[in-house]
Amino acid sequence: MAHKVYLFNTLSRKKELFTPLNEDITTVYTCGQTVYEDVHVGNAKTYAVWDLLVRTLRHLGFDVKHVQNFTDVGHLTDDADAGEDKIIKKAKSLNTHPMELVDSQIEEYYEVMDEIKIQRPQIAPRATGHLIEMIDVIQNLIENEHAYEIDGSVYFDVSTFPSYGDLAKLDLDNLLVGVREDVKIISEKRNPADFALWIKAPPEHIMKYTSPWGIGYPGWHIECSAMAMKYLGETIDIHGGGIDHIPVHHTNEIAQSEGATKKKFVNYWLHSEFITINGDKMSKSKGNFVTLRQLIDEIGAGSTKYSLISNHYRTQADFSMKQAKSNKKRYNKILRVYHLSQQLLHYNTDYANVSDESTEFLTKFNEALADDLNTPKAFAQLNALVSKMDILRKEQNTAQLSNFMNTLDIMINVFGLPFYKLSHDEIEETQSIVNFRLSLREKGDFEGSDLIRKHLNFNGYTLEDQSETETLWYKPNFKN
Repeated sequence: MAHKVYLFNTLSRKKELFTPLNEDITTVYTCGQTVYEDVHVGNAKTYAVWDLLVRTLRHLGFDVKHVQNFTDVGHLTDDADAGEDKIIKKAKSLNTHPMELVDSQIEEYYEVMDEIKIQRPQIAPRATGHLIEMIDVIQNLIENEHAYEIDGSVYFDVSTFPSYGDLAKLDLDNLLVGVREDVKIISEKRNPADFALWIKAPPEHIMKYTSPWGIGYPGWHIECSAMAMKYLGETIDIHGGGIDHIPVHHTNEIAQSEGATKKKFVNYWLHSEFITINGDKMSKSKGNFVTLRQLIDEIGAGSTKYSLISNHYRTQADFSMKQAKSNKKRYNKILRVYHLSQQLLHYNTDYANVSDESTEFLTKFNEALADDLNTPKAFAQLNALVSKMDILRKEQNTAQLSNFMNTLDIMINVFGLPFYKLSHDEIEETQSIVNFRLSLREKGDFEGSDLIRKHLNFNGYTLEDQSETETLWYKPNFKN
């Protein structure tokens, strides 16, 4: 039986008990990358949150089907259906074809996501592979009198959908009279708030496709609706995205999806807050971003993942390299205690089973994550567990330590932390080198012992001399 989980639903603005439509499967759709730039830390934080959501649900007993898309066409520089396609614009600056750019960016995306152990969704559809589904949805909207075609472009008429804007708490009446006068208005629209489902392509447009309304390309919003419904059904359990998706993208998704099917589109809307730099949203358009690759290279994959999910997903966090390096110290403490515990248990395997005192930590850990992914409280349990393990290690209480190690393994897996575990052979070989170094120190051969330390440091090991006869070691510096 699945654990009770409470999630903050943006639509209701309150925490709700999560109840999937089908007890056998939980459907989750999350908005993915528009693939024209490398993933930055702000993007990565959102993807890390959804990775945590899926891992938590599975850990607590839910069978999850996760779909996350790639946008490879139709995302314009202006949400009001104006401007240039972001991918085409970037491809021009690089003097390359848009699809070549897309392929290279998807490859880079997976490379960095794999490094920080963000699980790949079961299905990762690309928008350009689902034009037929988009056209079908648009035709349904026209038939249901929610959309209209003008000169090869098709628009959703928001005046036909009374609940338009409920997600973002928008005032539809004001939208209809032109509250968005600061945005470039396309004159052919019936209402300034109407949004494009299909856009007529000028002759010079590179990425264009055939439709019943002529040569064009899809609007950004229709893509997610078509892909979500194709793979997860007309009503899905959870839809996630960044908070910047609330006022336009997700608001439009609801209108077009429900307008086409006459059914509720999503039961639980979840939104992740921004990461800021000096109080300003981290953004590709503003150029004030740190790429995920840069952060991994600076502090390591495990510390990076720790940094991305240590704050509550609905709390805005300001990024600084100083804070990131502080998180690296916290992560390395976990790794240190784990490795030292591994070594103790490796050489002390003969112990009786005892009652597992670590279960209370796991219970509180589960309760924290079940409460709308409360990662600060969950990490507090993990860190308290690690501190207790260090005491047990010093006491050489191997029986309890073994139980605590198993619990820590569970927490690490739920968080999806990239984590290096020592093999038995590595423990034997490294310890023999450390022992040889100690023998050199006893003989007064400090030059030789320093060379061994440098060799071990070069290979990622940290040594801590406790006395002339004892050296602790662990491996915080590793490549996944």
